[in-house]
Amino acid sequence: MDLSKITNRCFLGLIAVLTVANIAAPKAEVSWDENRTLNKFPSLDIANITGGKFDDEFESWFSDHFVGRKDWIALKAGTRKAALAIENNNVYMAKGGRLVQTFQSYSEETLAGNVEIIHEFCGSQGMTGNILIVPTAAWGAQSVLPDGAWNVDQPALLQKIGEGFADQNFIDYTKTTNASPSLYFRTDHHWNEQGAYLGYAAIAENVLHKDPLSFDYTLASDAFEGTMYSKSGAFWTAPDSIHTITPKDKDLSVTVSYDAGKEVTDSLFSEKRLSEKDKYTYYVDGNHAEVNIRTNAGTGRKALIIKDSYAHILIPYLACEYDEIEMIDLRYYHSPVSELLSDKENTDLYFIYSLDNFCSDPNLAFLR
Repeated sequence: MDLSKITNRCFLGLIAVLTVANIAAPKAEVSWDENRTLNKFPSLDIANITGGKFDDEFESWFSDHFVGRKDWIALKAGTRKAALAIENNNVYMAKGGRLVQTFQSYSEETLAGNVEIIHEFCGSQGMTGNILIVPTAAWGAQSVLPDGAWNVDQPALLQKIGEGFADQNFIDYTKTTNASPSLYFRTDHHWNEQGAYLGYAAIAENVLHKDPLSFDYTLASDAFEGTMYSKSGAFWTAPDSIHTITPKDKDLSVTVSYDAGKEVTDSLFSEKRLSEKDKYTYYVDGNHAEVNIRTNAGTGRKALIIKDSYAHILIPYLACEYDEIEMIDLRYYHSPVSELLSDKENTDLYFIYSLDNFCSDPNLAFLR
């Protein structure tokens, strides 16, 4: 038998073995390594088969449940790294085992629209908005990015946004803080407790007009593998640590109500989340439409925070400064926000977003 026939038969045999193994292997519903729900086996109804959807859905299902998928993903990322590629799946593989989301474009139209919406809302309420738009890790980690990495000039973009908010209280984080990789998690896209503390310090100076408080940090978990870990496929990367944040000289007590009282707790930290993949949800239990926090801070002040998830790790700091904090996530909260401003004289209004999300999030339209 000639070599070509042997090669063909071996190849066909390998395909057959992999197909049988793939079909027989246990199927998971969620890939915690990739932080997403996996595709389900397609419907076998006639319309799905004859309409052509079955083939595409089967291919997606087969790919999602391929035997050893995690190892294949890691092999691809490792191969790209060995070939001197500087990124994989839009994640830079930076020095020190740091994984950094690229930020190379944004929608001018969405950005302009969001600036206009906030202006309209603040004007209609007769209030000044305190606006903190946080640069992404691509700004903080610029000193460790691989050669050839390119991203949006975030300080210049923030300056432009700030000029558009000349009649609001715009806090430019790049002017109050020096860029450093240490301000962000290594495996996730969020800022960490150090970065958030400097955001709090900027708020203390520009909004509260006081010195920031001091805090203690207690290790809650050293096994946080964030969204960039999942997206990059660099599964060899060491995990991050998550910390409990508590004031040094203040005995803070809280009552936290999620989604109009569906769940009520006495902590800003969700212990159950530490057993899950996305441990960033340890801070105020992750994404909810509405979170109401009442404290014994004794300041007589309330904060209404319209935000994305960057605000979550900031809350343990701000909770020391307000008797009540109302957090609204417009991805899920579609009731009139103005109804939450019954005591405007004693309420500070915040908009806290990551820069890339502020440039792309269409949900601020629900303020109208």
